[in-house]
Amino acid sequence: MEEFAVTISPSELIQFLFLQLKDLPDSRTGLNTTYEMRELVIAAFSVFFTQCPSFLEHQKLMKKRRGKDNALSLFGLRKIPSDNQIRALLDPIPASTISGAFESVWRWLTENQILNHFKYLDNQILLALDGTEYYSSKKIHGSHCNCRHHKNGEITYYHQVMTPVIVAPETKQVISLDPEFIRKQDGKTKQANRECSDKKMVVKKSSEEKKS
Repeated sequence: MEEFAVTISPSELIQFLFLQLKDLPDSRTGLNTTYEMRELVIAAFSVFFTQCPSFLEHQKLMKKRRGKDNALSLFGLRKIPSDNQIRALLDPIPASTISGAFESVWRWLTENQILNHFKYLDNQILLALDGTEYYSSKKIHGSHCNCRHHKNGEITYYHQVMTPVIVAPETKQVISLDPEFIRKQDGKTKQANRECSDKKMVVKKSSEEKKS
């Protein structure tokens, strides 16, 4: 595999996210601000670095086994919020609030000519799309939920997202791009909703590539 001339460490990459957390919306009032909003986002993001769905439980287990945790050294967290605190305070915040992190990474890749290593077939970029379901409930739902009707009359409400990555033949690395959430479209089928998200994704990425 061809080696890239410029590299970036995971810790440097994470900083692109941290830079987006300075002015997060906060609906809390009074003295009920034990945790900063950025700490909540970092704690939510941190589960991708552990084998445990709860960062707090992972840190407690590590402290019990080793006598200390690594929340501070990894993410700069001195206090770790609970799962319920994270959900309650982050749910109202649109995911697009931190999408600038993906844009920052894209600019870095462009400026350092990393994308050139992924161009293929007439200097084109290959974009692989994959969909995943990240929320499902028979009770809790909102106006943007997709619906799955069962034969027994029950309804499952769910959310899906398209997760695009840039790929290239004979290259083990991939570049993750900002996701496109599949929202319920009035009068449209599940397949039509997904196709709509796919088209929006391709148009958006084509526009970004032309700008770069």
